[in-house]
Amino acid sequence: MTKKSIGQFIAALRKANGMTQQEVADRLNVSNKAVSRWERDECAPDISVIPALAEMLGVTCDELLKGERILSTTDEAKKEPKVEKQIRYLINRTLSGFKTLIWISLTVSIAGLICMFGISYGLYRPIIAFAIMLLFESCACVITILAVSKTRDMKEFNELFEMAEIKLLTQFNNTLGNLSFISFFVILSVILLSLPFVLVTSDFVYSVISAHSYVTVFLGGIALILSLLYIKCKKPYVNYITNSNLPKNPNVPFANIRKSMTRLQIGAIIIASLLFVIAPYLEFSPTDEFSLFEACTVLGLLLLLSAVICFIVFMIKKKEERRHIILTGIRNIILIPAALISSEAHSFGWSSSSPEDEWAVDTLERFDLWYAEYFLYAAAYSIIVFLVFALIEAIIKRKRESCIR
Repeated sequence: MTKKSIGQFIAALRKANGMTQQEVADRLNVSNKAVSRWERDECAPDISVIPALAEMLGVTCDELLKGERILSTTDEAKKEPKVEKQIRYLINRTLSGFKTLIWISLTVSIAGLICMFGISYGLYRPIIAFAIMLLFESCACVITILAVSKTRDMKEFNELFEMAEIKLLTQFNNTLGNLSFISFFVILSVILLSLPFVLVTSDFVYSVISAHSYVTVFLGGIALILSLLYIKCKKPYVNYITNSNLPKNPNVPFANIRKSMTRLQIGAIIIASLLFVIAPYLEFSPTDEFSLFEACTVLGLLLLLSAVICFIVFMIKKKEERRHIILTGIRNIILIPAALISSEAHSFGWSSSSPEDEWAVDTLERFDLWYAEYFLYAAAYSIIVFLVFALIEAIIKRKRESCIR
């Protein structure tokens, strides 16, 4: 230890005891200039003065000569377990309170779902049931938000968390992230499971969707959406709520290639769908051998074929990226039937104004027919395809990450 450390140590102890240089000098029977020179490290105290100086400043001679406090190994051994015990107690107490609030939130959420089904099928009041369910879910959401906020504040502002072991912090973060995500996910699930009761209505006052229709038409789609949300959103949510750094995506070049291929394929399918819809409006006559209607229809079919050709070209040219883009390309090709479904939304026919000869060319009049539900069929088909492939991609990604680990 250098003299400079000794001088600084003496000055710090003197100031901590609220003493001036003159008071120290008077008690040691030396001049205040001598004390000032000690603190400036121009010279060291005389050996005869050191015991009295150490006693006056409340330290040992060894500590004074070393220029710092010396903690005995026995003191450290006593203090360490005590601090670790306090940290463990704090973390367990915080998690215990957090888990209690989450369980309350889950109970309120499930109670809202029970009310939804009970009032809908028992009293035939789905709108009132939906309103009561929303009240329950709002309360559950507020409880979860308060639990997360309180737990995060405890972690951020309590200094003992900075001294905790990595194992304890990991356990704390996993519990905070996973349980809070489950709570929010259950709230969202209850709301989605309740939507069919207010979306499917009839002219009857006391009416509710049948259990058979609910299970066969809606339950599968809702389960698919919830599965996708759980797999895709859990990891980003846990990283955000625990202030963990999101892992960088190492497949950025592959993502750009997928986007380029998707733009070309989806663009061709959308344009083809529009051509199929507007084709019946183009000039057409039963006597024409080849009309704009047929030309537009052929162009739409060629665009659909180009979506397949685009996928083949990307697979041939991007040999290294095949594994990363093949699933996206197949998904886009499977979307082609959506364009063919939408083409059925608009059709036309011919009727004769002459009762004598209903097929006389000069008496034929055109009429248009619209079936708007085909647009809904095409949209539903596209959404299902996107959800299924997003779920497959998420499962494959998880398996790859588990293999790397």
